[in-house]
Amino acid sequence: MRTLFVLKALFIFTSIFSQVSSEFSKDMENDITHFIESKKQFYNSPNIAVAITDENNTIYLKHFGNGKKGDRYLIGSMSKSFTALLILKLQKQGKLNLKDPVSKYLKWFQYKDKTRSDKITIENLLRHTSGISTELGRTFKTNTNFNYVDFYIKKLKKIELKNNSKIPFIYSNVNYRLLGLIIENITGKTYDECLSEMISSPMKLNNTSGKTNTNLIDSYQYFLKYPILKFNKDLHSKEVPSGLISSSANDMSIYLRNIMNSYNNDSNTILDFNTVRLLFTANEKSNYGFGWRIVNDIFYHYGTNKSFESSMYILPSINKAIVVLINSNQAPDAEIIDGIASILLNQKFNNKSSFQYYRNLPLIVFVLALVFLFQFWKWKKLKFPRRVSFKIITNLFLLLGITLSVSILIIFPKLNGVSLKTALQFDPSTGYSLILSILFLVLTFFLIYFNKACKQLKK
Repeated sequence: MRTLFVLKALFIFTSIFSQVSSEFSKDMENDITHFIESKKQFYNSPNIAVAITDENNTIYLKHFGNGKKGDRYLIGSMSKSFTALLILKLQKQGKLNLKDPVSKYLKWFQYKDKTRSDKITIENLLRHTSGISTELGRTFKTNTNFNYVDFYIKKLKKIELKNNSKIPFIYSNVNYRLLGLIIENITGKTYDECLSEMISSPMKLNNTSGKTNTNLIDSYQYFLKYPILKFNKDLHSKEVPSGLISSSANDMSIYLRNIMNSYNNDSNTILDFNTVRLLFTANEKSNYGFGWRIVNDIFYHYGTNKSFESSMYILPSINKAIVVLINSNQAPDAEIIDGIASILLNQKFNNKSSFQYYRNLPLIVFVLALVFLFQFWKWKKLKFPRRVSFKIITNLFLLLGITLSVSILIIFPKLNGVSLKTALQFDPSTGYSLILSILFLVLTFFLIYFNKACKQLKK
């Protein structure tokens, strides 16, 4: 849903760039501030950090809530843009080539058919065309001693690709975690050390880190419509290249400015023009470049963690870049960055907000619990019968109820593109509500069945 939301807005933006002035007016600033404040109020967001930069400096930096300049947020999959930049820098240094097979640097990298996996290149990982599934990339570990290499050795050997078929775009965190391992193997340094030496320090990104023990702003997960579940879990270092870099709004503004200026061949950058241009060469069958999504002349990515969400746009045609960081899950970062871009482009935008339907799932659990208690009370009055009914309709009712319950448990996560395990990690209110709803449904169907069977026998 986030991808479709962003793409719809971006396709509109691309048709009107030529008509837009790059001037940032006071009216724009006021409109942006008012717009963000309305989103914060509607979503009850704990803190929203927003930065906008032009080619020279940060022209807008505000924190809506208790946050302050320098606060660090996990930036989620926006981390992939840093990893891609590190890979391209290593290529420029002659330490690797994008056409090199992954197995050249990770000897254990092997699919079910070794001849197929030996053809998977670094570029395949960068473009998410390795054949590795999205589901495998949604493995997240809080046990910092978990051995990801051993885990991937076993999982990769189960991957089976069709002979001689072209591998489609399949977004997977695994691709960028493997790139992180390649970076470490080539340099003999940790990913965080490489990030610091090659990007953070040269750009003076003082609050950007690949360490998993850095101090982050407090973050939260939702219960009903309020982010009140404080999140504090251990993070695994091997997940950093795909989604666990931490940064501040100001640092991200500097980072985006360097990339934007390099792309525009502006001298106000420390990055190489040819290196950055490579980042934005999209795959012919997807809108993904190297760590960036691309729609015509707009570059963007978003990030989701268990209790952080973020979005970033680069609009090189008007020399503007935007970043939005929020310290909660299920946050309106995509809506906010879309609205800001619309204001910068002097365009009207849809200011309607809507919480997803599953925000109210705990209320459904409460209702189902009341229904269960009512049936339990009736079952108790009948002295807890557990008889079998010989009525076809009664048995069909029980079978239908159990089938419906199990189907909901399977289908609901699929509709949202996640497994139940991932839902429990990223949105526990929804995950546990779903489990409790199914539990109460199944028990209620059994109680209704027993109560009906008992009454039928009495007749």
